[in-house]
Amino acid sequence: RDLAKEGADQLAGPLRLGVIHTIGPYLLPGLIAALREIAPNMPLEVEEGTTANLEKQLRNSVLDVVIIALPFSLPGVETTNLYDESFVVVVPSHHAWANKEKVVASDLATEKVLLLNSTHCFSNQVVEACPELSRTGEVLQGNSLETIRNMVASGLGIAVLPSSATIAHYRNPLLK
Repeated sequence: RDLAKEGADQLAGPLRLGVIHTIGPYLLPGLIAALREIAPNMPLEVEEGTTANLEKQLRNSVLDVVIIALPFSLPGVETTNLYDESFVVVVPSHHAWANKEKVVASDLATEKVLLLNSTHCFSNQVVEACPELSRTGEVLQGNSLETIRNMVASGLGIAVLPSSATIAHYRNPLLK
């Protein structure tokens, strides 16, 4: 009876969600608002981390679900593509590219580019999109996209961010 009663409302009780650092701050506000609307009895327990750490926690049943960058493969785990996200180049407002509509990936190799450290899959994706960057570009590393955004605003270099990190809420007059 108890088991049947527990199964009556599958949207009751906490959901243990893991999310990678690069999208957590930008995805979670909308996700939590939507979840509160459709499943008010399901609090969200959030763990931010790198893909490797989240994979380990998922494998050990510490987490119920993770939101990470694909490709991802773990035996016994089903993956679903939730959305695709473009990359956006962010430059100081006084930079020569400040009024450009588009930047060619290979042009990044001529700039000082600020990236997350290599434990973050986002950095690997940026380097994959612009292989010249790892061969010829000057790359500085940071630990969070918000720190990198502030380093760009200070004039230290340029950065590539996921487009969700550039919505109006995060805009800064020192950046383009």
